[in-house]
Amino acid sequence: MIRCIAIDDEPLALRQISDYIKKTSFLELAGCVKVVYRLLEVLENTPVDLMFVDINMPDLSGMDFVKTLDNPPMVVFVTASVKYALEGFRVDAVDYLLKPISYVDFLKSANKVKSWLTSTDPKKMK
Repeated sequence: MIRCIAIDDEPLALRQISDYIKKTSFLELAGCVKVVYRLLEVLENTPVDLMFVDINMPDLSGMDFVKTLDNPPMVVFVTASVKYALEGFRVDAVDYLLKPISYVDFLKSANKVKSWLTSTDPKKMK
């Protein structure tokens, strides 16, 4: 199982991502966070393989938050703006999803993560 956290300040978007995680058999929802500062606390106390991170957040953007992490989990950025895509890949994001997100696009990203994890640590997917 791939343990995931979803972070978005928009309740509907957060619910959508968490619902997508729950319906994907190889993903496990480890938490949902509405505020970036809360994410640091969750990461310190919960092992996580993957974060679905909104970029446009109040106070501290999801992009800036990811840049502060020394050893971040894998990241898929979720945003309504295409303008951060290049920067997202510069911080080694696995993927970049544009809102509104379809389950097909979400599943493509999840499968990309699964494929990468299976090739680097086959035991991870058992």
